Amino acid sequence: MFKKSYNRAVLRLRVETVTPLLIKAGDAGLDPTAAELACVRTRHGAHGATVYIPGSSLKGVLRAAAEASVRGQRFASGSVGACNPLEHGSSCGRLAGRDRPAPAEVYRQQCLACRLFGSLALKGRASVRDLFPWTDGGDVDSGPGGKNWKTANQVEIRHGVSIDRIVGSVRHGPFEMELVPAGVSFWGEIALENYQAWQLGLLVRALDEITDGFAQLGSSKSRGLGVARVEVHSIIHEQPARASERPAGVGALATEDERDAYALLPELEFPTLPGEPRGLSVRFTARDLEGVHAWMEAGRQALGRLA
Repeated sequence: MFKKSYNRAVLRLRVETVTPLLIKAGDAGLDPTAAELACVRTRHGAHGATVYIPGSSLKGVLRAAAEASVRGQRFASGSVGACNPLEHGSSCGRLAGRDRPAPAEVYRQQCLACRLFGSLALKGRASVRDLFPWTDGGDVDSGPGGKNWKTANQVEIRHGVSIDRIVGSVRHGPFEMELVPAGVSFWGEIALENYQAWQLGLLVRALDEITDGFAQLGSSKSRGLGVARVEVHSIIHEQPARASERPAGVGALATEDERDAYALLPELEFPTLPGEPRGLSVRFTARDLEGVHAWMEAGRQALGRLA
């Protein structure tokens, strides 16, 4: 289905830490004074070394939250909410390999979670990009080198111990943990390609789980770390200019034969927005709070109608 571009979207979002955050680096390096559990860092070509939230870390949390919300349920056309990846005979990844069926048949047999996030047999519709502690075009405090960037990189050190559950004494420690302080913001994007309204709704559902405190980021969650709030600041949607006069999901843009072949689920219209011609495409942008919430609510309603 990726051989043809039906629609695409970019959600620009901000993640604010409510409690300190620790996303562990794979290696603390050769510095003997470094904390045992150090924050993951990267080197930006323009702004130097910085802490950040890897897109893979956020995507893992989003997928786990989305799967938990739909697992054990059956939806329209008998679609399963979420497969069990440990059951190799029935998981969506079983279709990977040399003898895999045609792409349409692979998509038909995927659960809702794998249709959005992908499996071993299918590329996902959603891709999560790295989040950095600055944003372009904002105020001085949120820009590169601003107050938020400085606060994020002034990590705090917390000491911890590991307790032996049998004897009740210290098994390991004390050890040091580097933590990004609470009250720090990270900005990033989530891209969607050839998506339906319900897939936006499932993604929004997972974002809501983080904001509501049911899903946390990073490690040491049982110690109270990783609570965050997520705000979607804008949604940009593009589709072929001749496809439709209003923004639509792929279920409304594909032909009837394609809908039947891929077993696309019922579609729901997005809110009407003025379109901006972009060559062969037209762009619809929701930047204000009301417009963004309307798009997110349309996704929630589309997901709810599958039940």
